[in-house]
Amino acid sequence: IMPSMTVQVFLIILSCGVVGALGAAVPLTMLSDPSAKCLDGTQAGYYAQFASNPADSNKWVIYLNGGGECDSKDACVSQTTNSLGSSKYFYPTYDASSWFLGSDYCTNNPDFCGWNHAFDPYCTQDLHAGQRTEATDDTWGLYFSGHHVFKATLDALDKSTNSLKDATDIILQGVSAGGIGVWMNLDYLAHRYPKARVTGVTIAGHYFYATYYNGTDHTNPGGMADFRESALPSTYTLYDAFVDQTCKKAYEHKGESAGACMLSNNSFPFIESDSFVIQAQTDQVVLTGHDCWPENHMYEPEEQTFMNEWHNNMTVALAPLMKSDNPRNGVFAAACYTHTGFSSTKPLIQGLSYSQAFHNFYFNTTSPDQFKLSDDCGLMCNPTCM
Repeated sequence: IMPSMTVQVFLIILSCGVVGALGAAVPLTMLSDPSAKCLDGTQAGYYAQFASNPADSNKWVIYLNGGGECDSKDACVSQTTNSLGSSKYFYPTYDASSWFLGSDYCTNNPDFCGWNHAFDPYCTQDLHAGQRTEATDDTWGLYFSGHHVFKATLDALDKSTNSLKDATDIILQGVSAGGIGVWMNLDYLAHRYPKARVTGVTIAGHYFYATYYNGTDHTNPGGMADFRESALPSTYTLYDAFVDQTCKKAYEHKGESAGACMLSNNSFPFIESDSFVIQAQTDQVVLTGHDCWPENHMYEPEEQTFMNEWHNNMTVALAPLMKSDNPRNGVFAAACYTHTGFSSTKPLIQGLSYSQAFHNFYFNTTSPDQFKLSDDCGLMCNPTCM
């Protein structure tokens, strides 16, 4: 059982997208690479929409979808009955209008709506990091092959109408679990395409180790993976996870598990590529789904104390990206209680949306104070939250 019904709702939203009539119906392409498997062993796939403007034919937004992750047999097996674990449930077409910076709805996404867009719907439950090629007893007969799916998708896009090999700009965007996956795959992507400007964008994907709330009315760990420091090494082994290679070498040199590199609070110092972080200062799904925090009692003193500590930890985690002398990173950190509740119109910080702040960052049109934005009003105090 999930700790909160809210978590279940968010997972449905993240895995299915927001269905609307604004975007084109983007067709599904199945991957033929035998290593690119969903959790249940079915072949994975992707959706690709090619640039509407020839001038943008060498520019790409690649979107890694979210939808949680699992590290127990029961939780993982349960995901094989839906699109988060099996391509049997993939839609034949997908509406691209809800793909954030990969949206083809130009009213909300004027800068990037005409670029090439590729969408990985996410069916591996391993944060897009797994490298398993066989289903074994150790993996409960399942495949954790997210990194292989990512590589196979790139291979396919290399051969596509507008070859990814010719790219001048690649934005690797991820939401929730996909945002966590961006950090593990970002520099791999940059090294694979050295002639391209590669930038990472994470929405609800910049995190630190989990701490379980153990006060009155605490909930129990649910179907999401255990992000506590003590648990990540086993998850790293379960997935045979691909992580940032510089981070991996650094931790292994210290005799420590590279599982730490699965979370960006640990891997960020080693990331070479530019990155932009879009984040709630109090993340609804992480608090309830990973930290056993009881949402139904959120305004009681114990729960408020824990939330305030979590908020302070997020502020510390974002501090390196907020440094004004570091133009390689941008931040949009809203004082909201949400997970992925960011649109082109709200929330706003200093009158700017996340997409406007990213415009300032990506096109270098302003000083850093216009793309390093973090509310300083306290807990859940931004009046424009969704």
